Amino acid sequence: MKRLVGVLLPLALVALPAVMAQGRQGESKAKQVRGPGIEVTPEEHDFGKVQQNAKLETEFEIRNIGTEELNIGRISTSCGCTAALTSERFVKPGETTRLKVTLETRMYQGAIERSISIATNAANKKIATVKLKAFVVESNEDSSRS
Repeated sequence: MKRLVGVLLPLALVALPAVMAQGRQGESKAKQVRGPGIEVTPEEHDFGKVQQNAKLETEFEIRNIGTEELNIGRISTSCGCTAALTSERFVKPGETTRLKVTLETRMYQGAIERSISIATNAANKKIATVKLKAFVVESNEDSSRS
């Protein structure tokens, strides 16, 4: 029995990394899209508890997971308090660009949720959507006036 373990254990240690690498390759191939493809990460950003009249900023990564160039068209937001810009409108296969997003809390109070829609020529998703969340509390200046 000890001999069997002595033979099998080294074989397993040699074979395991190769098997794991094969699994990872399979995952990335499964994600690739024929034609242009889009993946946005993260899909959501939560700013947590924030003050009124704050200007909040974050970034999302847009990745072309396809085999052809991704064209980013219209970027629209669910509210005038939100703005989103990308530095590049054309993303080559395997490359990324950043989506810079600004959310102004203005005089809102409580939980808010805003969305950004990204229109593309992607084969897997013509319109990709990301979400912003925040919980807006009265600013200290405003609460001291009461």
